[in-house]
Amino acid sequence: MRRQGVVPHTVAPFQLADGRQIDREVGHTWVRVDGREVITLVVFGDEGLEPLLGAYTLEGLLLAPDPVGRRLIPVPGRLMAAMERRLRWV
Repeated sequence: MRRQGVVPHTVAPFQLADGRQIDREVGHTWVRVDGREVITLVVFGDEGLEPLLGAYTLEGLLLAPDPVGRRLIPVPGRLMAAMERRLRWV
């Protein structure tokens, strides 16, 4: 990501599935898929690992992974709908 001009702006703690806590650099960038753009956090990991789209990025682009077809498919935005409902009551 650094080669693409994405730079970290802070360090944050993350808890791994096995319970260990690690510190990682965090930045942000815009992601465009099929003409739609969303801003997303970038968590910097070990060099050479494939980049992954995070849950908020997938939600913002209304995409979900299809593990059988190994592709991204369009879906309704559950998180955004929940946030809209919550904001209406505030």
